[in-house]
Amino acid sequence: MRPWKVLSDTPVITDHWLGVSAVRTELPNGMVLDPYYVVHEKEWAHICAFDEAGRVVLVRQYRYPAMIASLELPGGIIDAGEDALEAAKRELLEETGYASDDWETVGTMFPNPARQANRLHLFIARNARRVAGQALDASEEIEVSVESVASVLARIVSGEFSHAMHVASFSRCLLRLERLRLEA
Repeated sequence: MRPWKVLSDTPVITDHWLGVSAVRTELPNGMVLDPYYVVHEKEWAHICAFDEAGRVVLVRQYRYPAMIASLELPGGIIDAGEDALEAAKRELLEETGYASDDWETVGTMFPNPARQANRLHLFIARNARRVAGQALDASEEIEVSVESVASVLARIVSGEFSHAMHVASFSRCLLRLERLRLEA
């Protein structure tokens, strides 16, 4: 695949949470797209945390654009200059009060490479245990629960666990664990 040629890149929105650029770009076949909007977001981390009984640590929080209380994996924004694993550890502790000494990096994914360039970093935390209370941001209201893998899978099938990036993250973690089991 040949890359597109950027002819101009004009910021439309720039703030703490996201940026949007109007890009004038030329495709390899000579066609010019103007504007082609690109969303700039920070890198994210998702944590598939399993407690000592093998249950999954989940969070539920209100998502205004969809107007739902969304059941998800813990996770959040990686701050500038912050290592992805350190951000994952911080987010798990802040959102749930859980911590782990057994972390595995699963990899990265692009949330929506058609419009965004940011990556989602994915981690497994084993033997997670509650060590503190939540330390939420002023804009956060998060309920914590732990559920069996079977229960999470059932919630995916029913549509209750419906945030696409979290479904993808959970699925990728399960595939990683299954691969490790088969290799053992």
